[in-house]
Amino acid sequence: MKPRATASRDDTPAGVIAELPRRQFREVSAGEAALSQMRLVTFDASRWTALRRLLNWLVLAASFALGTALDWLTGRDSLGRRAQRLRRAFERRDAPFIKLGMHLAARIDFLPWAYCNELARLSDQTAPFALPAALAAVERATRQPIQATFSDFDPQPILSSAVACSYQAILRSGEKVIVKVRRPGIGPQFMADILAFNWLLSLAEALTMFRPGFTKGLRNDFEAQLLEELDFVQEARRQDAFRRAAGQSRKGYFSAPAVRLDLSNEEVVVNEFAGGLWLWELLAAVEQGHEPVLAQARAMNIDPKTVARRLLWVKDWAWDENLFFPSDPQPNTIIVGPDSTLYFINFTNTGALNRTKRQAMRQILAYARQRDAQNMARAALTLMEPLPPIDLLELTLELESYNWQLIYALEAAPTSLAWQERTSAALWTGIMRLARKHGVVIDLQVLRLLRATLLFETMAARLHPKIDFVRQYWKFSADRAEQARRRVTDTVLALQEGKADELVVMRLDRIATVLDGFFLRTRHMLSLPAVNFNVLTSKWSYAFYTLLHLAGTALIAIVAAGLVVTVNLWLSGRPAMNVYDLIAYLLGQPLFQALLLLLLLLHGRTVLFRMDDREPGETR
Repeated sequence: MKPRATASRDDTPAGVIAELPRRQFREVSAGEAALSQMRLVTFDASRWTALRRLLNWLVLAASFALGTALDWLTGRDSLGRRAQRLRRAFERRDAPFIKLGMHLAARIDFLPWAYCNELARLSDQTAPFALPAALAAVERATRQPIQATFSDFDPQPILSSAVACSYQAILRSGEKVIVKVRRPGIGPQFMADILAFNWLLSLAEALTMFRPGFTKGLRNDFEAQLLEELDFVQEARRQDAFRRAAGQSRKGYFSAPAVRLDLSNEEVVVNEFAGGLWLWELLAAVEQGHEPVLAQARAMNIDPKTVARRLLWVKDWAWDENLFFPSDPQPNTIIVGPDSTLYFINFTNTGALNRTKRQAMRQILAYARQRDAQNMARAALTLMEPLPPIDLLELTLELESYNWQLIYALEAAPTSLAWQERTSAALWTGIMRLARKHGVVIDLQVLRLLRATLLFETMAARLHPKIDFVRQYWKFSADRAEQARRRVTDTVLALQEGKADELVVMRLDRIATVLDGFFLRTRHMLSLPAVNFNVLTSKWSYAFYTLLHLAGTALIAIVAAGLVVTVNLWLSGRPAMNVYDLIAYLLGQPLFQALLLLLLLLHGRTVLFRMDDREPGETR
């Protein structure tokens, strides 16, 4: 339609001011849809179930204490026997107890090394649950009958753990896959165990068996780890991300099975089948000289020494460069395929370091290469932050002594040492022992790095006793530097050929390289670790505050008990006491005296915990 000319004033030229065609808006309601929320896996915990589980925890603690007391009376008590008794106590319980015991094995900052070693021997092997429940879960994930998705489904699981059962199956397309199904009801059961475990440790803190607040981080970490194991969606995403990152690393010798995200959900994960030898089979064959398995490995072009070097490369790549690292790389979760290709199949638990702690790890390895034990210790302090008010010089010297053990092992002839001494165990053992000694709470991600590092290095050393993890890291570092050089070269060539301008990318790469070298040389920054200022309250101020808290608690107890006595007198028809007679009566009662004595003991031990801390500038 031709626009009609209009004029707002008499002197406006006709045809200049005119209406133009415009789109007419539709009358559509914006609706009331809420914003989508992030996924958060959680389960309800029954308090009655948690109470029953707490009784199981108390029985476990009582049996352990009784056995230890009998050993002490008979003169047979030792740290090794106590550690074995604790492991057997967990083994006699059900699967959730075993799973919690396995997580407890990683808390070297909480338990002595001997206990952690014993608990690490716990095996997560559980009887499978009923097949119909597994099939029903798979049908919910695929949204169609089993026969429409699979041509074959093996009813016997190849792996049955406390969390899930894994089955072999063949899709209608002919692709062989592994189907992992979460145990029915395991979520609420785990949450009840976590609640009971929280109650138990809170009771231990209330009885001053531990420093008040000491177990809070431990309890939170346990809950986060168990929920992480139950979140199959996140596990599938991490496995898919690891596989894509491995492909982008320009190394073709490690990966993860592809996940069928269209067939997976929160309780089922379907991924491709990876064929080859289990790493535990190769380890056993190398250590025992089992020729049939070694012959099979040679037929698949699997070289144990090559596998060892690749394990360390993946370990360094995962924490140094990748978004996350596998925190529990067990030999039964790694498959060695043809040409020594590594397939990682367990992403239930992963860890990630922030930039500061990654830089600290790089410095530790840089100084280990230079055989500089003191600066290794200064860099290790960053992994222990935040620190309580302690003598940093003394702590550094103590760490340095452990570092010298590691350096001596690296300098010694490989044939003169056991393979365990060719790992970084001396470094990590020192950090954990000193953390317990000085009351330092280690970050969960550092603990996960510790566990992953020792597992990777242990497997590599068992396959190749002469391997040097420090030298392997610098080979990795040189390789990544070469990759960066190639990226810059490719960018320059692209610019010369007139392709897309990537000058910004080149500059950013150069800046990152310069900054990395700069941070590597700022050793003085790492000699000033962060401090936890929450514990900097004066000792005597803290003691005075605790005394006031004791007086208030005692007053509340007197008032509550006085009300009970007064009501009892009133119900029995006897006259009420005056305040002074009532207080004297209560103080004369043995039960009330025991209560006051218990309050005095608990508050006194709390003060002693604080008095044992070292003030800044205080010497001993």
